[in-house]
Amino acid sequence: MPFDIHSLTERQENMNSLTPEDINILEYKKKFLPETIETKKTKEVLSLFSKAFSSMKIYPSENPSVKSFFESFHEKMEAFLYEYEELKLTVEEFSFSFKGEKVFQEENKKTSLPFLFFKDGMRKLSFYKGLEKKELQDFLEIVKEDSDLPQEESDIVNSIWTKDFAFIRYFAHDEFLESNIGREVKEIDYNINTEEFSKGKIELTEKDKEDIQERNAALGFQANASKEENKDKDINLEDVNLPFQLSTKRKDEDPELESLLEESRSTPPLTEMINLLFEILYLEERIDQFSATLNVLNQFYKEIIYNSNFTLASLILNRLQELKELFTGQSEEKMELLEKTIQNVRGESSIVYLKKLFLNNQIIDFDSFFQYLRLLGPNAIPLVGDIWEEAKEPIIRLKASNFLYKIGKKDISLLINIAKEHRVSLSKEVIVLLGRIGDKKAVSYLNEFICHKNKEIRLAVIYTLAKIGNGNNNRILIESLSDEDEEVRTRAAIALKYRGDETTFNLVLDLAKKKEFKEKSRLEKKVLLEFLATTKPEEAIALLESILKKKSFFSRSKQNETRLCTIPVLEAIASPEAQKTLEKGVQIRNKTISHASKFALKKIARNLEFNKTLTGKQQIA
Repeated sequence: MPFDIHSLTERQENMNSLTPEDINILEYKKKFLPETIETKKTKEVLSLFSKAFSSMKIYPSENPSVKSFFESFHEKMEAFLYEYEELKLTVEEFSFSFKGEKVFQEENKKTSLPFLFFKDGMRKLSFYKGLEKKELQDFLEIVKEDSDLPQEESDIVNSIWTKDFAFIRYFAHDEFLESNIGREVKEIDYNINTEEFSKGKIELTEKDKEDIQERNAALGFQANASKEENKDKDINLEDVNLPFQLSTKRKDEDPELESLLEESRSTPPLTEMINLLFEILYLEERIDQFSATLNVLNQFYKEIIYNSNFTLASLILNRLQELKELFTGQSEEKMELLEKTIQNVRGESSIVYLKKLFLNNQIIDFDSFFQYLRLLGPNAIPLVGDIWEEAKEPIIRLKASNFLYKIGKKDISLLINIAKEHRVSLSKEVIVLLGRIGDKKAVSYLNEFICHKNKEIRLAVIYTLAKIGNGNNNRILIESLSDEDEEVRTRAAIALKYRGDETTFNLVLDLAKKKEFKEKSRLEKKVLLEFLATTKPEEAIALLESILKKKSFFSRSKQNETRLCTIPVLEAIASPEAQKTLEKGVQIRNKTISHASKFALKKIARNLEFNKTLTGKQQIA
């Protein structure tokens, strides 16, 4: 009988007992089945989670690196939840698991994210679709604050519980003994006579030797000799088998310093070369050599773009801008050379090349790509519009849409510039984004699209106008009441809001009085009549009565449909004048209209009686 991997994974996640057959199946899965796309994306999310967390521990919240890492983490999380709706992690002592597979591991207790959650009893951590940026930011702040506390004071489970997040959930044991988790490696307090340094050796006590042996064993290092062999001889510093980190790290140092040193040691050669070039540029005083070095850096930049390494490309562009600011007021020539280089990077030819990379499917990491495009500024907006149109994967479209939204929040005119007559889908997306932004200045731009030949564009304009709610909306919507398409006219009528302007009321009134009014759809007629009734019911009743009593030998069915549309409107008004008009409707020879009028009067009477009874009860109470 074939086994079900997904069922088995779920059982493992629920921490149920596994049979030997189950264990063999899991081993088979890990060894032979390829990593799923979902698992790969989970690893990417957690990698950015770790980077954002580490940067927050080292730098203040307003630091550009912190903001950059958090933005990347938020976008990656948002994209994952948009596609899969939830991210459920199993918390282990030094790792996170996803559907039975380890997707993140960090065994240094002082910097380990999994250990921070695990030590307080958390066993499940889940994120759900709908997670907003502010909630994720608050969550990270809590994690950061708890990690800074002494271990005996830190309680991450309690801290998260007090915030009661809407889209972040966890499972933790009610009781948890910290003593069961890991064992602290004992710090050695060396008593050293510094005068002995000149002799090249240190006299260690028996206690010192035992502590060294014990620490070596705890850290996984083999001692050079047994305790017995070490008892009767002095130890040279060169013979002590300790890692260099122990000899250089002070007790009062920031625990993150070690991670930074490790990262520095693992810096790729290309990054080191770029850093060196910037140091030379900073120190170089000769303009000819400064220009030559800048040209070398430019060649490196082109190579980096060719290889789609946008993390390094962003580094170069940021450093160029920082260097330019440093030379402000010091060297005009250097500033001009740097500005020229920056403009070339942001120029049209660079944008064209980036589009070529996208069309040739050479871009792998879209997070770093869009982060780089933000540095290019407004020049990148047409390219992002092209990407939105050409992208086949919904997640890339979502990233492009978010990019345009953030640009539009700063300057909506930049968005309008990419909405063109022939770009129907993109224009519609831009109009919807204007609605999300909610800037009332967008109304003047939307006026350009209200007569667009594409119906979907015109409907999008009406939807956005209704969402923004500007006082000038009616002026544009009234124009749509004469649209050739019935749905557009009806949607415009629904979106109309009376704001005390006589012009709007009179225009709708004139429409209802025209002979062509009866040819409209039932819904359109009903919506227009309701607008009049809710705006000025006294004036509307006269029109409603004239329509109700009007007969026609031609288009009889349409005329009767229009007469029937007046009855629910009169019922909604329910004033004495409206009831008198309905009583006249009862006398009409057409049975359908007569019965409808009679039924409307009964409903008004019932509602009045109910309200009277309800009011009486309230008074007694």
